[in-house]
Amino acid sequence: MNAQATIQETEYGYRITFAGFVQQDGAEKLLAAMQSNIRHRPGFSVLVDMRASRAFPAEAQEIVKKAIFYCREAGMERNVVVLDSAIAALQARRLARETGIGDWIRYIDASSSPDWESVALAWLERGIDPDLDSDDAA
Repeated sequence: MNAQATIQETEYGYRITFAGFVQQDGAEKLLAAMQSNIRHRPGFSVLVDMRASRAFPAEAQEIVKKAIFYCREAGMERNVVVLDSAIAALQARRLARETGIGDWIRYIDASSSPDWESVALAWLERGIDPDLDSDDAA
């Protein structure tokens, strides 16, 4: 299955949606689209929806790292990745460590969080950390 990725500008920044298995050429197209569509500005956020996608092969991972670096340089402040695959979640956490965005990124397992979108937007728009218990956030 060929992968597709879409970039949508939003009030908080950008929503990137992956569908299918992202190969190297798909990752290269995404990076080019990001460089064309993501404007440099301070403090924007990015929601990455990977519910319909799986882990990236090694050659695509390097390009995804470039995309993450591009977003950081363009002004990304917060990022959330929505997944429903344990393997993709492990890979996303490793990529975040390797790119130095670990403090700004959160992960949401859509399979165990039916309100994943409102949780994601709370982090992106208001800085409400989904990793904290609701008692801790108060």
